[in-house]
Amino acid sequence: MMPKLRTLNPGNTFIEAPTAGNSATCKSCAHCPWMAMNSLAGVAQVLETGANEVHIDAALGLRARLPIDRMLAFTAALKNGQPVAGLVPHIGAA
Repeated sequence: MMPKLRTLNPGNTFIEAPTAGNSATCKSCAHCPWMAMNSLAGVAQVLETGANEVHIDAALGLRARLPIDRMLAFTAALKNGQPVAGLVPHIGAA
């Protein structure tokens, strides 16, 4: 999948997540000791106190929100019994 993304977006840099492939140090984020350090209590503390806040460019934030909005729309459509084939342009119901 990654070579196609690179071909379609030659000006972008893609950072691949570990997939147990070339130079990967783990097989899955589900087994990552660093991911295991995250907890609901920790997320709540960050949201309540603003500690460890991460700042990103506003334009990047808007672009990053698009797939989240698509996932939420897809889930809402499924829940409401609506057709979902056109929610992802040029792909259909992913």
